[in-house]
Amino acid sequence: MLMRLIKFVLFFSTALQLLNAHAQEKSGYIPLTQQERQKVEVLLSKMTLEEKAHQLASFYPNANKRLNIPHMQAGECLHGVVAAGTTSFPQAISIASSWDPSLVERVSTVIAKEARALGIHHCYTPMLGVLRDARWGRFEEGYAEDAYLVSKIGVAFINGLQGRGKDRFGKDRVVATAKHFVADSEPLLGANGAAVEISLRSLHEVHLPPFRAAVEEAQVGSVMPAHHTLNGVPCHINTYTLNDVFRKEYGFNGLGVSDNNDLRWVQDRLFATETREETIRKALEAGVHTELAFKQTWADKRMYGPPLVAAVKSGEVPVKLLDDAVRKVLEFKIALHLDEEENPLGKEMTELQKGTKDADVNADVFFSQIDGSLSSPRSNYKTVLNNPAHDALALEAARKSLILLKNNNLLPFKKSQFKKIAVIGPNADTIRLGTYSTQQPKHFITVKQGIEKAVGKNAQVLYAKGTDIQHPKDVQIAEAVAIAKEADVCILVLGDDDKTVMENVDRDDISLPGDQDKLMQAIMATGKPVVLVLLHGRPAAIQWAKDHVPAILDGWFLGQETGTVIAEAIFGDINPSGKLTVTFPRNVGQVPAFYNTLIPGRPRMMWGTVEGATYPFGYGLSYTQFKYGEVKLSKSNMKANESIFAEVEVTNTGKMAGDEIVQLYLRDDISSLARPIKELKGFKRISLRPGETQKVSLPISSRALEFWKDGKWITEPGSFTVMMGPNSEELKTIKLQLVH
Repeated sequence: MLMRLIKFVLFFSTALQLLNAHAQEKSGYIPLTQQERQKVEVLLSKMTLEEKAHQLASFYPNANKRLNIPHMQAGECLHGVVAAGTTSFPQAISIASSWDPSLVERVSTVIAKEARALGIHHCYTPMLGVLRDARWGRFEEGYAEDAYLVSKIGVAFINGLQGRGKDRFGKDRVVATAKHFVADSEPLLGANGAAVEISLRSLHEVHLPPFRAAVEEAQVGSVMPAHHTLNGVPCHINTYTLNDVFRKEYGFNGLGVSDNNDLRWVQDRLFATETREETIRKALEAGVHTELAFKQTWADKRMYGPPLVAAVKSGEVPVKLLDDAVRKVLEFKIALHLDEEENPLGKEMTELQKGTKDADVNADVFFSQIDGSLSSPRSNYKTVLNNPAHDALALEAARKSLILLKNNNLLPFKKSQFKKIAVIGPNADTIRLGTYSTQQPKHFITVKQGIEKAVGKNAQVLYAKGTDIQHPKDVQIAEAVAIAKEADVCILVLGDDDKTVMENVDRDDISLPGDQDKLMQAIMATGKPVVLVLLHGRPAAIQWAKDHVPAILDGWFLGQETGTVIAEAIFGDINPSGKLTVTFPRNVGQVPAFYNTLIPGRPRMMWGTVEGATYPFGYGLSYTQFKYGEVKLSKSNMKANESIFAEVEVTNTGKMAGDEIVQLYLRDDISSLARPIKELKGFKRISLRPGETQKVSLPISSRALEFWKDGKWITEPGSFTVMMGPNSEELKTIKLQLVH
């Protein structure tokens, strides 16, 4: 009897331990234990309506001292945290040019670490729009014109921010935001926030895939709807895209956050609702849980403020909608372990917590200074920001992102080759980081500084600005020409500034702004060798430069190490290896420009121009040469739901080690619907020594052959063309048969 009792006690004890262990396991889209989920419900039950509404404030104090609920701070982290003294990495369009997802994930891991050190827990990034219109001012914030490439870079960035496995939402990780949902990158007239009118097929095949990947491959924590109307429906109340597609079809179960002021503008600007109560209800029904209303007062401007409280009290908004939103916020606060921070309640800003007008409007919550944050930085934040490894990674990222567009045997130079080097241009000796950047980087190396450091005492570096981008003067060009005539070689640094490319700065002309083309032609007229360096944020119409300038380097915006990397490339310390992720049209008349167009019904003829882009998608040169062999398939007949491999041998036939980006494209030869002339379906970055050959094998799954028809994804049997090569135009081909 005693033995039976002992066995029962042991069994019961073991069972309790197993149950307790199971209860301690984190699970779910937002990883929490059973106890943590119970804690959320307890907190909800104790909160007043006003306290619940305060939880839905993004960028504003949302801590609750009475219930010991920590503050969750949002911030901008596009290519570095928008705060003083942070590491500035290459702009989004630039780092995507590395075609290196593993590098991107390492970069965003550092960004997350710096964000958490500064007391930022939720980052409004990445931007997953598929870039098709060079007029659009937010072009630089995106990755590519191709949905597959955007997906791969975006997933890597999200994984770096949020972490993987047990480290997901760990102490040095943040919540990522997939934005702007959806199709904001193809607005009418290229104007930011303009209406988007596209077919459901284009929506599903072009614009939604990066968001699908963000959920299925990275379990992105939050989503931000876009400013515009999509086929007539404001994105912030679009239940088809947010609920039917993103949540039900893709499986998203995270946090919805509004874009700035857009909840109010659903009614006031888009005229899609009649009352505040209707707007709030529809937004909450669409799963927009928190409101970003930058410098909008609690008292009279925020929708998720007194209007929300009043709407719930009147019964016009069900309390369940409010509770569902607050629940998501609390779940993330617990998942991120914000209660374990040094000052979990954030700064003592009583006026802001109360929502008084003066305190609200005057609060600097954009992190231009550390003490402007509503959150509290960790005590070791300076050590984190000044980590030399972060600077080394910024340098590596810039090196791999730089693109060589043209080289008529001019580059690289020897450091002792010239006695006088002219560095000319409005971007030659000024900070150019791109938008949503720290405006106070820990350091920034200009091109002039980089050249000076590289040549040392071997050469004299002459400098002239040449022109102001905003207010050009002819006398500046004359000064630059005089400098160029005195020098042996000219480094001409042109492009954009923060007034010519950014959010809400759209253009009807994609030539280099101001008199920069005039400056370039004047410098070329001197007869001196010229290297053109582009630091910019959107594709530029540079056909004249391609035809006349002997060497062109394109960095987009390379971050804090800009000048170092440009100098390294010019003098052969590195071999440029980046490739374009977008098409460079000849002029604005070719916009929208993208490589994967549908097959046209008849030959395209345009008066006054030449057919074809200046530079195609995937293009980029090297100081060495790569030879491609013939494409081979592991199987020439492929069944549905199986995968095969396409392979090609690549040989470095030059005299310098270099990296090549091997690209795989597919074309559906015969289809019941018109299909793109080619689509990127794989790529791989490889490193080759002189004379070395490497076999590159890339998978082709049946999913890569799908297209959207009649509301679902399908494949059709038949012939496909498989293409591999260095860019979207120079391709070796082989045929593949899909059999059902």
